[in-house]
Amino acid sequence: MGDRKLFAADSDLAVIPEKYFDILKIIRYEAKTGKKIYDITGPDDKIKVLTENDLVLTVIDSKKVRSKVSGIFEKIKNETDTTFEIPLAAEAMGDLRCTQIKAESLQKSDIFLVVHDRISTVITEQGFSIKSMLGGPSTLLNASGATNFTFQINDLKAATESINLIGGGSKIRERTEKIYKAGAAIVFKGVENENFKRNLRKIDTAFPEIMAEIILAYYQGKGRTMAELVASLEENRILQTKYDLSRADYEFKIKNFLVAIALGMTPNREWNGLTSAQGGYIIVKENGDLVCYHLYNRDEFQEYLYKNTKLETASTSRHEFGDVYEIDGKKYMRLNLQIRFVK
Repeated sequence: MGDRKLFAADSDLAVIPEKYFDILKIIRYEAKTGKKIYDITGPDDKIKVLTENDLVLTVIDSKKVRSKVSGIFEKIKNETDTTFEIPLAAEAMGDLRCTQIKAESLQKSDIFLVVHDRISTVITEQGFSIKSMLGGPSTLLNASGATNFTFQINDLKAATESINLIGGGSKIRERTEKIYKAGAAIVFKGVENENFKRNLRKIDTAFPEIMAEIILAYYQGKGRTMAELVASLEENRILQTKYDLSRADYEFKIKNFLVAIALGMTPNREWNGLTSAQGGYIIVKENGDLVCYHLYNRDEFQEYLYKNTKLETASTSRHEFGDVYEIDGKKYMRLNLQIRFVK
């Protein structure tokens, strides 16, 4: 609202000075009060707050809001408690008639902007997802039962109980290591959730298997970051025998997957291949600057995602994975996919 423009970023989050979008309106949806429109097109530095029916709720000077931004930012940046109050933020929310901070959980777009595109000269309303680098790194793909992958364990010569009794913070890696040391093979059988399986197959018909081998490589200790795990696929005999793909091929598919997750795909719902956050991503940098990745710098966006994401182990009890179990005399194990930003 203060700057009235949003700058694009390169793959390292650096501002591209010549690439920016003029912001005309900001639109938010709140569960209790519905749609709110913040019109910042006036020449007098005023913010006009309207309802969906163009009823004017209030008109405030943007300087009043802007004056509180640095104080809010410093409080967020320097606070050590997990939960805390910011009186300045409450005041700003009151001024803006804002009653809810977060968007609904199933919605990819956290905010909608009416943007004047200086390249095409078109004015459009576009949804953006917001990620903040303040605090802990946020997730790109949240773990759930839908992100479990099933593997069959063949020729296991160790007792199932001896594997499942392995505990501790790295228990899944240690269990995987023991299975291999016992002379067994771990073979991908399928994605637990049918919607997620179909979504992955939209990326590539072989992508469920490729993703399964990346997950397995992670639990084998072959890497954590997406780039490290993709590099390990060059030595994967199963994939190389079946598909004969290069590292560049794997990178291409993984980058498409990461962008899909960022802008539209969710595991529990069948994905139509479209982006629901059509505008892209807004990232709040550690210094408070806002930058965005848009359709026009999609290449930089997918490179940023590829270079700045990693796999991590989620809660095994909550998402029910990591134990060896038996069905009809065959042994299986579920492994889970969760992707988090590196920073």
